[in-house]
Amino acid sequence: MGSSSVSKKLKISEVEVEVEVDRISTLPDSLLLKILDSLPTKRAVCTSVISKRWRPLYMSLPNLEFYDRYGKNPQQFSKFVDRFFMRRPNGLKIDKFELRCGEDYYLDRVDEWIWKAIGRDLKELHLSFWFKDLYEVFYEVYMCSTLEALRLTCNILVNIPEDVKFSRLRVLKFSNVTFGSIESVGELLLKCPVLEDFSIDECEWLSGHCLSICGNALKKLSLLNGSDPIDNEFFLEILIDTPALEYLGIESFVSDDILIKGNLQFLTTAYLDVEQIIEGALPSNVFGDCVFGLLKKINHVKILTLGGKTVEAFNSVYDCEFQTVHEGFPLFHNLTELDLRVETYCGENLLSDFLKNTRNLKSLEFPWGLVDTSTDSWHFSWSWPSSVPECLSTHLQTLDIGQFYGTHDELSLVDFFLNYGSALRNVSVDASNLCNGGGAEVQEELLSYHRESTNCKLDISF
Repeated sequence: MGSSSVSKKLKISEVEVEVEVDRISTLPDSLLLKILDSLPTKRAVCTSVISKRWRPLYMSLPNLEFYDRYGKNPQQFSKFVDRFFMRRPNGLKIDKFELRCGEDYYLDRVDEWIWKAIGRDLKELHLSFWFKDLYEVFYEVYMCSTLEALRLTCNILVNIPEDVKFSRLRVLKFSNVTFGSIESVGELLLKCPVLEDFSIDECEWLSGHCLSICGNALKKLSLLNGSDPIDNEFFLEILIDTPALEYLGIESFVSDDILIKGNLQFLTTAYLDVEQIIEGALPSNVFGDCVFGLLKKINHVKILTLGGKTVEAFNSVYDCEFQTVHEGFPLFHNLTELDLRVETYCGENLLSDFLKNTRNLKSLEFPWGLVDTSTDSWHFSWSWPSSVPECLSTHLQTLDIGQFYGTHDELSLVDFFLNYGSALRNVSVDASNLCNGGGAEVQEELLSYHRESTNCKLDISF
């Protein structure tokens, strides 16, 4: 009886295994290729040991990724890539080719691998190297007219030739690369008529001082300077002429050297973290125009984030010429989400003007809090406005304050929002800084405040 039962289980198990094998073997090639294409190329090749049915499939993968993550055996990595291209049929196209490596042992092979990829109607190319010396992208890459996306990362030298054939390029990203000339980047963009997404992230340049970014099709632009612009020997002048832009992100540049042509009427999301040069370097009437000039150019946005350097610059401008800035503060008719990141302090004037000029604001966030108590110079003075801002009584639903210290002015601000926020739904206060003392008193006071909105939930975290 016992042996018969075991026998039946074994038979059932055998049947299940056979059914499972049958299901895999009957899958069409197109579905099996999708499964393999979701794996790194090296792992996809390893599936050839499953069955003879799978062996030829990995050679037809449209997306190839070769990544020597640790560089422990560069000779083996080089042989693997060589063998892969040797076995792959020459007539097969390649949609995406990604190569990331850094050992100088196979530096002489890199050009050949890239050459084989771009010769097969390549659409997307991503190169990331960490060789001892800069790797210079060879001429034929710029002649690849089938490319739709190009990403160059890390230790790469970009010398852009005059004759570039990027008629289909839609995505262009440079990260930690070195340009021979920063002016050549602007010339390159002029030869990318359908480019929609462009970014420069912590790059360097050997010559030049002006970056011109022009493009009628450009929708997304990100610029991040890797060094402190105030410490640079010269500032990089940036001209932006992109009428169709929908996203703009600029960080660690100087506002005085950024010129935006026209109003970006299609802009929906913006992130600014730019600095202002020291007050005495410019006449008073120019000092405010530089930083607030950028704000006026992006007043069509729906989602706006201002970094700590920009918030500090705005507060300095108020100190310098309050009346001019206050009266000329732009209207933000479309703004629904505002994120202010405070490094030193958030002055009452900037916050008050934003509340008065953003009638449709729904979400207000201070992820870094309202003050920085790590220095002796911090201060935040909040006084209730003479009239309640329209956004507070009609639209504002969310208030989120991080790094709350429980100072008198911080408590007054929360009290004001709760007391007049007729549309408030959620108010979050991160008081984890007070977990070692004072938290209970702060929580008790916050919970005692009157809430104009009966649907408002107050969330205090420690």
